[in-house]
Amino acid sequence: MMIPHLMCTQHPDATVKITAEEEVDEALVDFTGFGCDEIMVDYEGKMTPFTQPKDIVMGALRAGVKLGERFFITPRLPNPKLEDFDRAMLSLEAGVAANYFSMKYMGTQAARWVVLPMVEDLDTVLLVRRMLRKKVQTYREEVSLDISDMEVILLIEDAFAQLNFETYLSEIMKEGHSGYFRLFLGKSDSAVKYGHLASALAIVTVLSRIRGTEEKLGIKIYPILGMGSPPFRGALNNPSLVHLEVIQYAGYYTATIQSAIRYDASIDEYTKVRNAILNACCVQAQAREVEDVENYITQAAESYGSTVVKYLDRMLEVARLVPSTRDRVSWKSYGRKLNTSDGSVQIPRAIVYTSTWYAMGLPPTFLDAPYIIKLAREDKLDTILKVLPALRAEWEYDSEYFDEKTASKYLGEDFISTVREAMDYLGINPRTNATYTALLRMPRNEPNILALGKYRKFLG
Repeated sequence: MMIPHLMCTQHPDATVKITAEEEVDEALVDFTGFGCDEIMVDYEGKMTPFTQPKDIVMGALRAGVKLGERFFITPRLPNPKLEDFDRAMLSLEAGVAANYFSMKYMGTQAARWVVLPMVEDLDTVLLVRRMLRKKVQTYREEVSLDISDMEVILLIEDAFAQLNFETYLSEIMKEGHSGYFRLFLGKSDSAVKYGHLASALAIVTVLSRIRGTEEKLGIKIYPILGMGSPPFRGALNNPSLVHLEVIQYAGYYTATIQSAIRYDASIDEYTKVRNAILNACCVQAQAREVEDVENYITQAAESYGSTVVKYLDRMLEVARLVPSTRDRVSWKSYGRKLNTSDGSVQIPRAIVYTSTWYAMGLPPTFLDAPYIIKLAREDKLDTILKVLPALRAEWEYDSEYFDEKTASKYLGEDFISTVREAMDYLGINPRTNATYTALLRMPRNEPNILALGKYRKFLG
């Protein structure tokens, strides 16, 4: 069976507004125009119609695009532990119903997988697997639908949970499996919780361990990388950095193609990203794991967390101005939790969060500055740069969107001095841009934030 390489998503990281009604036609363009072989229909924190997978099937039928052989639909359901249970079950039903229509009219199975996001416990995974198999079995029995079992893709979006991936897979195998797993590694939410450095280290470590896990468990693992355009979110969709990121994150089999690279970039830039991802996919990961990597990740996460907490109030004030470009639930209702010494605080999801820091004049990659300095002073920075060879280029790229005057207004001069010192250790001369700086120094509002995003070619 073909495993897709390019997964088009419905992320709100573009500056262009796409409604839920437009997403059916969008899916057809993703198949035929952008060359994606998989569409992730997103229900997580998003008001997607439960008929959308069926509507894509019927639209594909009219357009002469046969699903289930080269092209697939993969629903991403709400995690029933974090959102309403009924929405998770209806999302499963939507995927199975899509197969009813694709089998009826095309004789093929359009949906073979569903994505379960925010995986941090095994019980929820096993619950979703059981419910999905029961739904498929009901269709087999009641409407004579001859389809194979659909598989659950674990989307792990926490650095420490990612390091525990082997335990998840070995436990799932006890309840039966198809001989392979598609393992989805999310960069963005992990970065929001732990920072760019910690989240990047975790993913590189997992990719380097997959071959050993395959041999140990006797299975095949097909890693999916969930990454966007800015360095903080992985930069695998970034035309300026993709040639470095595909090397840094070698070992993936599938990569997400998110909205910004499809709507805010030129077709030439998109083609560059697409070709780089395809040319480097399926290459075995290099053994580049740092000794005692968990300790590095913990230290980086602690440094990042102590930095972010100082500026939470100012960040949340700006975040309220960032527009949503998909029909998602507001982050105030369904956001992310950041643990602090006083408990947990509700913060925006990754795209709004990333956009907010850029709007404050500080690319969120630079929130790791204190830890970069610590590594340099302890003569350990080169060790990290060997494992994350794109890190210096990521900082240099983000320096174009760093404005000391704007950032100091929100964060104070002391932290700006810290960023400058980290840049010195990395050997970076900031490449400021007069046009972007002028936009940053204008009053902050929704049109201004969109203008900043259009200049960067991604909202967040």
